[in-house]
Amino acid sequence: MPRRDMILLVALFVALAALIGLGPGRSTSTLGSNASSHISGPQGALALHRWFTALGYQVERLEYAAFTLNPTTDLLVVLGPRERYTREEATAVRAWVTAGGTLLLAEERLGPSAPAAPLLAAFDLTLAATQDGAHLTLAPVLQPILGQPATTRLDARTASVLVAGAACVPLAGTTAAPVLVGLRHGEGYVFASSALYPFSNVGLRDDQNAAMVLNLLRRIPQGGRVVFDEFHHGFVGETNLRSLLLETPWGWAAIYGCLVGAGYLVFTGRRFGRPVPLRAETARRSSAEYLASMAGLLRRAGKHAYVRDHYRASFKRKLAKHYGLSPDLDETTLVTTIAQTHPSQAQAVAGLFARMAGPPPDEAALLKLVGEADTLLER
Repeated sequence: MPRRDMILLVALFVALAALIGLGPGRSTSTLGSNASSHISGPQGALALHRWFTALGYQVERLEYAAFTLNPTTDLLVVLGPRERYTREEATAVRAWVTAGGTLLLAEERLGPSAPAAPLLAAFDLTLAATQDGAHLTLAPVLQPILGQPATTRLDARTASVLVAGAACVPLAGTTAAPVLVGLRHGEGYVFASSALYPFSNVGLRDDQNAAMVLNLLRRIPQGGRVVFDEFHHGFVGETNLRSLLLETPWGWAAIYGCLVGAGYLVFTGRRFGRPVPLRAETARRSSAEYLASMAGLLRRAGKHAYVRDHYRASFKRKLAKHYGLSPDLDETTLVTTIAQTHPSQAQAVAGLFARMAGPPPDEAALLKLVGEADTLLER
């Protein structure tokens, strides 16, 4: 593949990985995925968490555990959840409110696919876009319930309004398109808002927004238990490799990268052929090389007697085979047996055995002795 095409392919892959990890596909709202009470940025809700603590409430977070609601909880705060509520979880919240709990729910994302849509539906609430889809900045207060401390308007900054039933009380916005509503359900109460900004770190700097929050807290006994739902912001359990790969955008990007890399290797690589042995492996040593090396070792070691004895035993075996005799016969018996049929050759064989049994000869004498023995065997 040309270098230019390779660079282009890598650039496209990096762009796609960045799009998966940082793109808008994981967040349908600029605020919803950041409205956690752990976040200190402008869109987070850490200020609300700390403010409730400073007011003397028992503030906790529902995180790193199963989603269960304690009956002793007075207020459940759900702000722009990131993970979708299941039908069972929404039913559990509805039952908890029926038993006397108070729910503060803020969600601004539209449609049935919004994470808080099942929870809104559990109380017959839905969201709709504002007229002409424009952002609603200031929402006037409609009920005196928000009058202690005095509140006249909310800085909502939202493009969503609530569609509520007849049982709901519009608290802010307009009667036909409220931004904040109240709903009595069983022994409990629900505050639902289509605006997240009033509850954010930056939104609480507005005196009117802060006064609205204080009015909502009048239903909670002093020192009551307040729980922030962080379970649906992704704090669902201990982080491990599986959750990082399967439940995070960067994990999906890593899996995608591995698949693309494997596909590239498959489609651009070459098949392996038969293994090609090294020349050193194919060039096997011959028998002559082995004999020459052994002869050189014996020669440098001066093992003339060893060579003579070795050839003497070999000569005896070949001689017995030549005359059809047993190689286990001793030399004297072998010579006597040969003399019975070949008296002239028996005398030469006896002479060779006698010379081989004498003192170790030098190299020249040993070669001459071997030559004579080979000549005798050829007759």
